[in-house]
Amino acid sequence: MYSNMKHTVAELEFYILQYLEGMTFPMLKNLGLQYENTYFSFEVRLYQQHGIDSLQPPNKNQHYSTEFREQVVQEHLVDKISINELAIKYNIPSRKTIHSWIFRYTNGGESQSCNSKPEVYLMKGKKRLTKKKLKK
Repeated sequence: MYSNMKHTVAELEFYILQYLEGMTFPMLKNLGLQYENTYFSFEVRLYQQHGIDSLQPPNKNQHYSTEFREQVVQEHLVDKISINELAIKYNIPSRKTIHSWIFRYTNGGESQSCNSKPEVYLMKGKKRLTKKKLKK
C-alpha cells in the first residue's frame, strides 16, 4: 500500500461502490472509511471518470510536459475550469500539483527572471531566522 494511503485500492473501491449504490458518507465512516468527505468525493469522481486506474498509486513521480502544464493552467485561468475539475478531467491524482503549476506560471516561478540579489538566511539565537540581502 502507498505510504500515505489510508486504504488499499480494493478497500477504497469497495467504499466507492457502496457509496454509488446509495450508502451515505456517515454510514461509510461507521464502516471504517478513514477519508474526509471532500477528499472521498474527489476520489469518487475520479473513479467515475477513469475507473479503477485512478485509484492506483503511482509507481513513481509522474512527469508532465511543460506544454501540458501550461495548457492546464490556461484552462483554469482563461476558461475558469476549477482545479478539482481539471484534476478529474486529466486524472491528476493531487490537486496540489495543479496548485503548484498555477503558482509557478502566474507568480513567475518558471517565467520570472532570477533576482540579481539573492537572500541569505542567518540564524540569530536558537529560534529566530532573519534574512539579509547580499551585496554584489
